[in-house]
Amino acid sequence: MPGRLASALLTVALCGVTLSGSAIAATERWVVESDKSRVGFDAFHSIANFSGASETPSGEVELDIEDLKKPITGALTVPVASLRTGKAGRDKDLRRGLDGERHPEIRYRIDKVESSFVSLTDNTDVLLTLHGVLSMRGTERPVSFMGRVRLRQGTLWVRGENRIRPVDFGVPPLRSWLISMKEHVLARFDLVLSKAK
Repeated sequence: MPGRLASALLTVALCGVTLSGSAIAATERWVVESDKSRVGFDAFHSIANFSGASETPSGEVELDIEDLKKPITGALTVPVASLRTGKAGRDKDLRRGLDGERHPEIRYRIDKVESSFVSLTDNTDVLLTLHGVLSMRGTERPVSFMGRVRLRQGTLWVRGENRIRPVDFGVPPLRSWLISMKEHVLARFDLVLSKAK
């Protein structure tokens, strides 16, 4: 009997150490790989649409890939000067409209994430709704993005999009052929994140 009791206590103790250790290490920090990521937008016009993008976003997120119901936080930053539309004159107008000299970054802070599944597994998409605050031209507003995340070869691949109104952030409408663009743009992101070392 004493042998069984000792064995049982040892098993409970080992399980407790394993569980507490995994709980502490479960939430991990993941960092955006800038050279493999892209943040952009599609603008719409009655004559011709155009797109713009940054190839140098940065950011990070903290989450537990085995329990997506736990709090998830993070941030994404895009330098205004890195946005390119394919036309130098339009790029200059865009930077002016975003007041890039006084507000050199567009930032998004993730406050809450809703997911379609409780955990991530290799090569399976999980649908997400990201809720947070978008900061542009010195104005902050709550914005949500619909997206998906996939665990792929030890990295996280996160994509998402939503329509936003730049005028809500004080950004004047871009003009083409003296005609203003439509008030909404489709903001998009395609990110690769790796575990922080």
